[in-house]
Amino acid sequence: MIHHRLLRPKTLELFFGCHIQTLLLSCYPYATNELLRQLRAFQSLRHLSLVSCSLLTDQGLSVVRHLQRLQHLNLSACVKLTDACLHFIKGLPHLSHLALDQTKISDCGMADYLHSAPSALSHLSLNRTAITERTLRLLPQYAPSLVLLSLKQTEISDFSALQQLSHLHTLHLDDTCVSQASLAALASHPALSTLTLSGVQSVDGDRALQLVSGLPLAQLSLPSRHTVTDSGLHFLCRLEGLLELDLTDFTHISDEGLRHLPQLHRLRRLSLCNTPVTDSGLQHLQGLRHLEELCLDRTAVSSTGVARCITRLPLLQVLGLASTPVGDSVVRLGISRCKQLHKVNLSRTRVTDRGLRYLRQVPIAQVNLDGSGVTAAGVASLLAACPSIVSIRASHLQALSPEQLSDEELPS
Repeated sequence: MIHHRLLRPKTLELFFGCHIQTLLLSCYPYATNELLRQLRAFQSLRHLSLVSCSLLTDQGLSVVRHLQRLQHLNLSACVKLTDACLHFIKGLPHLSHLALDQTKISDCGMADYLHSAPSALSHLSLNRTAITERTLRLLPQYAPSLVLLSLKQTEISDFSALQQLSHLHTLHLDDTCVSQASLAALASHPALSTLTLSGVQSVDGDRALQLVSGLPLAQLSLPSRHTVTDSGLHFLCRLEGLLELDLTDFTHISDEGLRHLPQLHRLRRLSLCNTPVTDSGLQHLQGLRHLEELCLDRTAVSSTGVARCITRLPLLQVLGLASTPVGDSVVRLGISRCKQLHKVNLSRTRVTDRGLRYLRQVPIAQVNLDGSGVTAAGVASLLAACPSIVSIRASHLQALSPEQLSDEELPS
């Protein structure tokens, strides 16, 4: 009914008596105060999402105080909501997840809410709000059980108070003006396992990586790509528990910097898209025995270099080679020997029908051949021979002349 925009206050009465536990009204254009009033009938509601319900006002949230079993409440981008709405959220004994992104809440409203001692609160999102350090200083005392806190695109620069949140394991500081002193204060946090700093330009990238290199991080998004260099990777590789590393567009990273990566022995996903990495750098990846995803789109690697690398990655499942100069040899010498591979991107490469014949040797499920040198007949033959394929893209195909093939790709 929501998909077809048929849900109205009157039609919602049809569900009175039902033990509804989850209601997702996100982006529903007819989510009004009147509609929300009907929710009082659903006392079993545990998860309520009202993302981008722009018609809702503070008074419309008054119904929430009657939903005493509510655990998850998402009010992100409800742009008319102010501090007054928090009055109705106080007193919900089981509320653990609260999202207030892009609302008009302020320090005053948050102080009033936090003083109500929301003991169950574990996940709090305040992205793109006007809250300041005043709110952060209250969190250790009044929300000590927080495990996730998101403060993206706020004006806060001093996050040092969060050091006292001993249970915090996920912190999002993307696009903030976090200070170097704040990062230094957080550097000794005992539990922080996920930290995102995307878009942060207030601290030199290499210095930021040095400061956080002692944390027990499994996931880290790096700060400004313009200030992270090979030196930063030296510090980064102290994070031996890291599971993911995205270096897409980090153009100051070179082959020399990659020599530190083997220390990240638990790494599962690595992206080097649009970096100056070459075959010389790929040799440093061969020790990443747990790597499952490798993306090399828009790099200057060769078929031989890629094949030599990926055949030493026994768990590789996803491979991206879009817009690279590789050709049929990468399939014959490399991809065909990766028996766990199920997704590969060969778009805008020099792969032809000859290479497709070797692709049949792996249980591939998804393949992208857009803009490559294969033919429609070759694609049809691949589909007939590989029942495991559930998704294939092959548009804008082009016939490659012998001059467009590298020596290693030329048929004997």
